[in-house]
Amino acid sequence: MSDKEFPGNEDLSLPKATVQKIISEILPQLPPDVSLGNDMTFTKGARDLLIQCSMEFLRMLSSESNEISEKESKKTIAVEHVEAALKDLGFGDYIEGIRGVVGEWKQVQTKRVNRGERMKNFGGVQATEEELAAMQAQLFGEARNKMEGEPDSAV
Repeated sequence: MSDKEFPGNEDLSLPKATVQKIISEILPQLPPDVSLGNDMTFTKGARDLLIQCSMEFLRMLSSESNEISEKESKKTIAVEHVEAALKDLGFGDYIEGIRGVVGEWKQVQTKRVNRGERMKNFGGVQATEEELAAMQAQLFGEARNKMEGEPDSAV
């Protein structure tokens, strides 16, 4: 893979804090090494190397996925293209796990869409931002009255 394929790729990276969080979550799950005990740590240099390796893996996978999608005359890389690229690159064992992650992602996306639709149709009718703000102010007023011990009244 050449730099011509990914111009300016030195600017690409993964967030160090996110990678560190992933490492911190994974290390305790590893079986303890009797000689080291449970106090396994990860140096900053090792973390940076992991980031570089991860970025190279992502470059290879995206490049291979792109080639597969282009062979099919597609302009968008689909999950199937990534799965085929994983298989071609020798990572076919990961496909089942990836399918599970894609399924979870689709569920989250469906919930997000449903939540957005509920807000658009709040109260069974479509409401403008101004109407929603007025409803919110009324609810806050009612809550404030309850907190202050006053009976419910229109605000």
